[in-house]
Amino acid sequence: MIKWTPSLKEDERGSALLIVLWLLVLVSAIAVSMSGSSRVESRLAFNLVEEARARYLAQAGVNHAILTLLDPQAPRRRVMDGSAARLLDMFGATVRLRVRDECGKVDLNTAWGGLVEGLLKGQGDEQALDQAILDWRDPDKVRRPRGAEDKDYAKDGYPYGARDSLFETIEELQQVRGISEGLYQRLAPDITVDCLAAGIDPLAASPAVLAAIPGVDRGSMEAFLRARQEAVIRDDEVAIPTLLRGGKYVETSLGDVLSIESTVELPSGTRVAWQAVVWRTGERERSFVVRSWRRVSAPAPDGGEDG
Repeated sequence: MIKWTPSLKEDERGSALLIVLWLLVLVSAIAVSMSGSSRVESRLAFNLVEEARARYLAQAGVNHAILTLLDPQAPRRRVMDGSAARLLDMFGATVRLRVRDECGKVDLNTAWGGLVEGLLKGQGDEQALDQAILDWRDPDKVRRPRGAEDKDYAKDGYPYGARDSLFETIEELQQVRGISEGLYQRLAPDITVDCLAAGIDPLAASPAVLAAIPGVDRGSMEAFLRARQEAVIRDDEVAIPTLLRGGKYVETSLGDVLSIESTVELPSGTRVAWQAVVWRTGERERSFVVRSWRRVSAPAPDGGEDG
């Protein structure tokens, strides 16, 4: 019997075949990886385009609202509490516009101390926080009994002292001694630096601001809110309730300082919200001034549309 023994050349062919097979596996893995990477990059590019599109449409919505508010032929609403939304269709995107009178908020620079303290109720030591805010905004260095001036900030390790001047933005409130980021986020929707009034207009105030008015009982407040909401739903000027009784803490706004929020939702689900605070000047050459222009967190969709 003749015994067959593989030659060296046949061994080499077998090794070459194994190498080729492993190379094919490697190339396939690289191809799959590149395909996955390409899909991820395409998705990222799509998301960036959608984000930019939503942002510019939201800004366009704000500009549309400003022009509408400046139209002398347009009806001038008395109740502007931000509860009703106007819906627009812009290039296939849904744009939701809300307008709120800034004088329905508590002005950090001009509001009565009682209003500031009332807004802080339930948020900790409201009296100490209130006096720290008042010490921050007043021009002197005289410390209120429970307030905070430079020495108090230094004692607590702050690298700065009390401003002793007016707040420039609502974000500055976070620098006041005792105001945490969480507390600021809770207060932000109901504070302003643009109204320049000592009181608030109840027709534009949120329930939290109405509850901050000293001496207002809960029953009267709830009845007022129901009547106000009914007027908004019916778009009926006659149904607007008289101002809630609150003494010096209640004022009638002229409606010239407005917060406009534009929320855009694209068919893809991308949502962006933009907010501006606008002053109507009444001047022919410069009919309005934009006080702030910024992106904000998009609110959850709700049923507050009025078309």
